[in-house]
Amino acid sequence: MKNWYFIVFLIFAKCVFAQDVKFTASAPEVVELGQQFRLIYTVNAQASNFSAPAIDAFSILAGPSTSQSSNVSIINGKVTQTSELRYTYIVQANKEGGFAIPPAELVVDGKTYKSNQIKIKVIKGGARQIDPATNATHASQGNNLRNQSQVSNKDLYIKIFVDKTKVHREEHLVATVKLFSRLNVTRLENAKLPSFEGFIVEELEVPPLNSLNREQINGQVYLTGVLKKYVLYPQKSGKIEIEPFQLDVYYQKPNNSRRSRSIFDDFFGSMESEGRKVVSNSVNINVSDLPGNKPYNFSGAVGKFKLSASIDNSNVKTNEAITLRVKVSGNGNLKYINPIDINFPADFEIYDPRVIDNIKQTEGGSIGNKIFEYLIIPRHAGKFTIPAFKFSYFDTQTDQYKTQKAGPFSINVVKSEGDTTVTVSTVFTKEDVKFLGQDIRFIKKNNIQLNKINQFLFGSRIFYSIYLSSILLFFIIFLLRRKKMKENADVLFVKNKKANKFARKRLNKALGFMKLGQKEEFYEELVKALWGYISDKLGIPVADLSKDNARSQMLEKKVDEEYIDQVLNIIDRCEYARYAPATEETQMDTLYRDAIKVISKLQQKLK
Repeated sequence: MKNWYFIVFLIFAKCVFAQDVKFTASAPEVVELGQQFRLIYTVNAQASNFSAPAIDAFSILAGPSTSQSSNVSIINGKVTQTSELRYTYIVQANKEGGFAIPPAELVVDGKTYKSNQIKIKVIKGGARQIDPATNATHASQGNNLRNQSQVSNKDLYIKIFVDKTKVHREEHLVATVKLFSRLNVTRLENAKLPSFEGFIVEELEVPPLNSLNREQINGQVYLTGVLKKYVLYPQKSGKIEIEPFQLDVYYQKPNNSRRSRSIFDDFFGSMESEGRKVVSNSVNINVSDLPGNKPYNFSGAVGKFKLSASIDNSNVKTNEAITLRVKVSGNGNLKYINPIDINFPADFEIYDPRVIDNIKQTEGGSIGNKIFEYLIIPRHAGKFTIPAFKFSYFDTQTDQYKTQKAGPFSINVVKSEGDTTVTVSTVFTKEDVKFLGQDIRFIKKNNIQLNKINQFLFGSRIFYSIYLSSILLFFIIFLLRRKKMKENADVLFVKNKKANKFARKRLNKALGFMKLGQKEEFYEELVKALWGYISDKLGIPVADLSKDNARSQMLEKKVDEEYIDQVLNIIDRCEYARYAPATEETQMDTLYRDAIKVISKLQQKLK
């Protein structure tokens, strides 16, 4: 009977752990002639009868070596298992040209599977190559390994690229800082950014530099990675210099000392760590002023834009609000466009526009739209017209000024009930005529009541008015006080209400640590601010606070997954930075600004 239970368990486990078989092959896309590299075949299941293809253009130096890993997890009662089996070859390129490695084959549960085909380009290269196991750079066979003094600027350098060197004032350009190395880079420290004097700078988000990519440059294979990327808006004409980018780069190099070495050193190799300050090139940008034939209403918009406008109601009563919505969309220096000048009727009361930015910084400049909402209130009845208004910008594609128009808008205003305002001619300004039915009164013709001088306050109308008002004010204060006491008794409500305030205090404290250069205290305080905000806002006790619990609670509150991923990612980055060997000051500033942005976004969602 026990055997039957065991068989049923095996069948159940087989069904639960079943997964789609994936058999893949991987290798570098570009290698140098004579370079050694890894050819890896990976399958996510138990396999047998592995058969490698013939690769005539390459020599197999070692392999296949096999490695296997397996993981079983139980989440909410659901059992999942992942396994991985690897076959690894050390291969050397023998011929120049482009070659295709055919698929390999293996058997899983009696069924034959084939891997993908791999295409590899072999180039002549130079006298240095990258080791397949460590990515460290070695000299070619027959040459002595070079020491630090022999590591040239061609082996390790940083370069600033710009997408254009001739622009108009306020026209955007993109600057990219990129690392090139034929050495095994271990860490980067002490970055000194250019000052970008003469530019407005918007930094673009680039993926974390967890690993470097291979690129073929002038017949050589380099490990490359983008360090920074910026959108720049020149603010003055003439020649503007982008100063060099500086960075301390640490890398591994073979140990060339002549001391006696053991057989293990000869077999495995011995590596040393070195570092040097790498300085990039500087870049000159020629900025020309905008043409002189500017439209009268041009206010500095440069790019490609579209103007649109609408009003929410064209038939209203006096003293009712109307919203005029003006939208400028497109790409360019959209973020820095000023409100549009509109000539409103004199009988309208106008408030400063509310500005709404829906802008994303990209390599094409600021893309999106900027909305100006004008709140206007008609004070007199009649038919009015908001005249057409214009928006002018400089089109960088055609090198010409262009003007777009919106409007006009007709508005019919009728007198509301109880409005005693006298309708007057609109030739006067609104400062000249205001509520004429109230500020100019006729002489009273009926009998009026006169009071004797020195009359006592007690028993008068003023006395009773003050007395009743005092009683009413007392009851209002009493009710408000009771409401406040009930709210304070509700701990969760109080924490939710003051979550943003407490988070801001912690963020200000973290800012102080950042200015003092106290990195560990900064990251600790930043993590406290984020976890404290989540705990207070969601009502989760600190003992029960976890990433999974926070994610599920925020999903229940209908918070976008994008915001959830952002706040958890900032926490992870802070935790990593606290225990990392070294951290750039720029990362502290970036994390601080990201934390403020994500808390502001969550504040709008978690009300």
